Formats: sequence, structure tokens, C-alpha cells
Amino acid sequence: MSFRRLLFLSAVIMAGAVAGCAAPSDAVAPNPVTLSAGIPGGVYHPVGNAICRMFNLESEHQAVPCIAMSSDGSVSNIQRVESGDSAFGMSQTDVALAAFHGEGPFAPAGPDPKLRTVIALYPEAFTVVARADTGIRDFQDLRGKRVGIGTSGVGYNFTRDVILKFYGGTTPGPEYVLEFAPAEQNQALCNNKVDAIIFEAGHPNGLTQEATTDCRARLVRVAGQPIDRLLATYPYYIPSIIPGGMYIGNPIDVPTIGTRAVLVSSSEQPDEVVYAMVKAVASNFAVFRQLHPALSILTIRDMVPSVSVMPIHPGALKYYREAGLIHQ
Repeated sequence: MSFRRLLFLSAVIMAGAVAGCAAPSDAVAPNPVTLSAGIPGGVYHPVGNAICRMFNLESEHQAVPCIAMSSDGSVSNIQRVESGDSAFGMSQTDVALAAFHGEGPFAPAGPDPKLRTVIALYPEAFTVVARADTGIRDFQDLRGKRVGIGTSGVGYNFTRDVILKFYGGTTPGPEYVLEFAPAEQNQALCNNKVDAIIFEAGHPNGLTQEATTDCRARLVRVAGQPIDRLLATYPYYIPSIIPGGMYIGNPIDVPTIGTRAVLVSSSEQPDEVVYAMVKAVASNFAVFRQLHPALSILTIRDMVPSVSVMPIHPGALKYYREAGLIHQ
């Protein structure tokens, strides 16, 4: 694609987004298609907006615009989908599966068999960042340290609890865990309120870049025998590498584990809306991949979610079959 063509398409996307936000002066505006994303600085926020831009780029959907909404993260996004407050939500694979089965933070509400996957997105890495002066180099070094985690709306707290089970639940001691809103974690690290912070995200991302730049922080290894046992037990977790040189002061590859980010919805969401969403992203895939670095490695076939995790929404299945991306 030429640079001039890319500029033209980008202009169309922006015009579509603006048009989607404008309400008609002499008519009642239709209810928008809402997508629960994440916080600014993370990856869910720009990717959620990118998905909505693709939807709004399709001229026939301008009367029903897609709007991406900020949120704390995976758990909050799925709860919004379950309550009907959002048509779509972004989530970690493991968190979506926990909601489907009624586990972890979703245990009080019980299983939700209506949850459906729509689009598989980029890989997410479980990320631990520590200030260089703490001496923390490996996940087990967190024992006895002050660790900042997110509030209840984020998904990586669930992943952390799964990892802790394979470390015997003793890394770190619970008395040293402090909760912060996702946007406040870096500030807590830089101001020496905590020694390390934990989150999960695609890379590169603004949160890690800020921590490594402002706090001279280092990425922490999450690898070894406990992680090997975890990977052997739960196939939806995958080995992950945060490349060396991606962030200041971190020249060496850092191993960890990860999941994939997925777009989820409910079986009650109309097939035609979900079909239109998938078609919009696939039809503008070349532009979509360029809207955030985490998306640049995707291929069109990567969009198809794994049926081994959760059922795929019928509207999404229809498109994948028509496009020859799935055969069943």
C-alpha cells in the first residue's frame, strides 16, 4: 500500500470516527455499538478504538456508530458485556474462560454460557516491572517485596493468582500487595511506594515505556520449573518473550508467559452486528494492523478464535466461513 493511499484511508477513518460521534440535529440518534476497552497508556484503549474505527469506516454502518469506552480491563469489560452495558469487550483469554466457567472473580455470579469469542487479537505478556535498585530479577525475588497490582476490574490479577499457585502461593506474601488503579501503578513505582508492579499487555506499550524511562525500571523474568508446570497444565497459556532493546535499560530478552487478547460478546448480541464487526476489521485489515505496533504481527488467519477456549459467536462464524478462514 502506498504512503499516499495510507494517508487517504487514515483520513477516511478519522472522518468516519468524527461523523460517528455527531448526532443528527433533527432526528433521534440511534444507540451506538459500544466496545469496552481499557485505560489510556495501555494497549486495549487504542486497539479498541481501532476496531471501532474499522466499523465506522464501513459507510453502511455510519448510522449506528461504534464507540470505544474506557475501563479498568478484562474483568470489568466482561462484566459490562454480561450486564448488557457493552456490546463487545476486550479480554485476556484466561479471564474470558474463567467467566465462561464461573471461576476466579466470576465465581459469585456463576458460569456464563452466553459468552462468545468474536476476534482473536495480539499476544499479551504477563509483565513484571521492578526498579533497578530493588535487585528484583526473577518472579521469585518478589517474596517479601512491596508489589503493586491493579484493582478488581483488571484481568492480570487473575493471572497472577494462577501463577502464585505454581509457586506455592508464597511469592509475594499477601501483606505486601498494594492495589492501585492501572493508571497509578507507574507513579507508585517511581515514588517508591512499591518495589515492583504487575500487569499484562501487548508489547510495546506506553505503560512499560513510561516505567523504564521515568523509573529506570527493569523487566522481570517469569520462567523456570513452576512456569513449565503451569504451561503443561493450562494449554491456553503460552510462552512469551519481551524482546531485548524494546525498552530503555532492558537490552536482553525477558521470558514470561502470556495469553491472547480477544474480543468477546454475548450470544444475545444480534448475528448481523457481530458479522458486520468482523467483516469491517477483515476488510480493512491492512490499515488495522498499522494502527498499533502490537497489531503489526497479525495475519488475517490469526483473527479466528480458538474453539477450544470458548464458542465463537455465530455472526463471527458466518464471516470466517464465507472468507474461507474456518471449515466446520
